[in-house]
Amino acid sequence: MIAEVYLQQTVPWFSSTKILKVPKGHYAEMNFTMQSYYPSPCLDGIYLEVRDGNKQSANLLVAPSLDQVAKTQFALYNHSASLWCPAQGAPAPYIVWRKNGTVVQNSTSVRYQLNITEEKNEKYSCEVDRPDGLDKKEINLIVESKIFIIIVN
Repeated sequence: MIAEVYLQQTVPWFSSTKILKVPKGHYAEMNFTMQSYYPSPCLDGIYLEVRDGNKQSANLLVAPSLDQVAKTQFALYNHSASLWCPAQGAPAPYIVWRKNGTVVQNSTSVRYQLNITEEKNEKYSCEVDRPDGLDKKEINLIVESKIFIIIVN
């Protein structure tokens, strides 16, 4: 399918390949959403490829977002655990992880690994820098203890 791209033209939803042509010397500004029918932190195997007329890839920027961060996450006392912050964006956004307001990790990893050595619940957050400001999500970590039941006869 081929569509000519002009200012303010909307290309409807499609499920496979879509070719957009722009006259030489012009550019196309695209807003798009990629969706998956399966719940996952990333869209595996689903991608957008942008090429110029010489089959060279173009630069693609997608504003980062934190849409599906669980507000409450759980960990087991005296075990290692991971907090999840599924961030979307291209290139992969840098995620700043904070524990009680202090930066503990700054990377592109959507996972923050920690060892639970105390039985107190901590406040964590993950954040990404967007063109329109900071997108920050608070995470309450609930530490659960093992319960031992001793039966005495």
